[in-house]
Amino acid sequence: MSQSTKADRRFVLVMLLSFALGLGVALAVFLFWRSHGGNLQPSATAMALMVCPPFVLSSVIAATPEAAFALVLGVGTILFANGFLYAGVAAGIYFLVTLAGRKNETR
Repeated sequence: MSQSTKADRRFVLVMLLSFALGLGVALAVFLFWRSHGGNLQPSATAMALMVCPPFVLSSVIAATPEAAFALVLGVGTILFANGFLYAGVAAGIYFLVTLAGRKNETR
């Protein structure tokens, strides 16, 4: 197996794990929000926004609680947006680590 194949597999693994982590965090934040009736304390809202920035869309979901389709669209958007956000951050970190590793190999 070539070095680039190992790097490609490692990159795909990092992307999958970070996407799954982002989905899990968003789901946990959403379930915590729903368990509190859609009303969180300001400190809890700030913490939720730090770990799940797409949670800002929860105000849209709270405005239309009777529409099940709106709830599904809103929650799906929050989940997948956070998953892609985490995957994008992981890709950037992976790039920087790979770049630093190559720089150290040439010395």
